[in-house]
Amino acid sequence: MFAPREDWEEQKARFAVDDRLRLPGALPEALAEDIHGLLSHASFATMLARNGQGVALGEGDISSMTPEQRTQLIRDVYKDAGHGSGFLYDGHQLAGSSDPAMQGILARINAPETLERVRELTGITDITHADGQATRYRGGHFLTRHKDDPGGQQRRIAYVLSLTKNWHPDWGGLLQFFENDGRPRDAWAPGWNILSMFNVRHIHSVTYVTPFAGADRLSVTGWFRAGEPS
Repeated sequence: MFAPREDWEEQKARFAVDDRLRLPGALPEALAEDIHGLLSHASFATMLARNGQGVALGEGDISSMTPEQRTQLIRDVYKDAGHGSGFLYDGHQLAGSSDPAMQGILARINAPETLERVRELTGITDITHADGQATRYRGGHFLTRHKDDPGGQQRRIAYVLSLTKNWHPDWGGLLQFFENDGRPRDAWAPGWNILSMFNVRHIHSVTYVTPFAGADRLSVTGWFRAGEPS
């Protein structure tokens, strides 16, 4: 999956400093354009947290609500977020997708040569597979501060393959990192054909996407894991 490059040892050394890596030009350009095209025309569910529970709503679920119900839904989502736990974005799970082309994206991520390169870059030798979803963030979307290491799921490395063109940082949607005490650290803006990888110990968020954002924040995200695929 990775584009040919001659700086793998340099990238490996960068990851070793802080268990994080931002890799521009990650995919061959033609492949990046192909995946971008798939994401641009994919069907998405609305992924949100309401009253502490994750919910996926299809287009029919949203359209069947009254205006008052939709307003209350957003109020509930924002109430959870105001207490530090919540998310709102569009998602499409790649595994089991009804679109074979979307399944093909996950197959490329799980190609033996891709997994071997990730093991080499990170030094985590027990990585066996990856999961993934396509994500689309629009105005009003966000993902509050969290870690990606719930017990029992054997997540090792989180990844974000950013396939967003002409994004302006003022639009939000930044991959924001935090210190363990909650202080903001640094942030990585969405961009074109950039793969971000980081150890799941890192606290992070996706900052609020402003109503005036002029594009969709498109990416493929997930985790490289150990163990057997579920």
